[in-house]
Amino acid sequence: MIEELGEMVHAAGSFFADLLARIINGIRTLAPMIILGACQGPTVTPSPKVDHKAGMITQPTREPSDEPKPIGEFNVTFYYVIGEDEIVAKKAGSKVANDNAAELTAVVPNRDQDDVNLYEAGTCDTIASVSHEFASQLAIQGTGKLHDGRVLNIWGRCKCSNSPCFKVTQNQWGTAGSNRPLQPFRTVAVDPKVVKLGSLLYVPLLEGRTMPGRAPWGGFVHDGCVVADDTGGHIDGHRLDLFVGRKAYFLGLSGSGSSHAWAKHVPIYDGSQICERKGRKVSRKSGAI
Repeated sequence: MIEELGEMVHAAGSFFADLLARIINGIRTLAPMIILGACQGPTVTPSPKVDHKAGMITQPTREPSDEPKPIGEFNVTFYYVIGEDEIVAKKAGSKVANDNAAELTAVVPNRDQDDVNLYEAGTCDTIASVSHEFASQLAIQGTGKLHDGRVLNIWGRCKCSNSPCFKVTQNQWGTAGSNRPLQPFRTVAVDPKVVKLGSLLYVPLLEGRTMPGRAPWGGFVHDGCVVADDTGGHIDGHRLDLFVGRKAYFLGLSGSGSSHAWAKHVPIYDGSQICERKGRKVSRKSGAI
């Protein structure tokens, strides 16, 4: 009887020892999880901090967003290098207007009468004598190419016999107001009171649209990134003038009915987070949305 009782006590002791071991092992497993949860605590929005000395409330710092910030809605117009050789005869009474409200066609230049002298800014030296039609287009577009291949940039009003005056530039497409070379489909003219000169801008309307022309200037799918390098006398308020290089490229961007109605009331965004300029190249940043 005593032996049986001893065996029962021994068995009970083994059972409780095993149970105790299981409990201790469970506590060891759960402890790190409980401690980690206690350290992390619930996710809460930081509360404003009170600067008791200054008596001011400081809002919590938020992580910067990579999303482009909207600037506003703009009407997009277009400009290009007008070639003296492109001024062709027009039929009587016919008119073709571009989005800058300027006539594109003109009569054949007549070198024997009514020529206009173009003067160099600062010196009033004669650069060339051209037709009224070409002189008018040159003043509107801002950049033009003479018969002899020289490229002229408008330089503003002057006190020469004719105004505005011009400068001969060595840049193929002309020079922007920021003194940087104009780049087809990348340079835009803006009102500096609305958009800071040199700003990178993102234009969703251009993204995915194939630009007219051939490489290296055209024939590519646009990524929406442009740079505000230029200004203009008629660029006022929420207007963005896209430089497209050539008149043919301007016509190539027209939509149905040869209009550019698709470029009205266009949302424009700050492109500093998703666009970049490396040298003369403007493009989307690698990995940007």
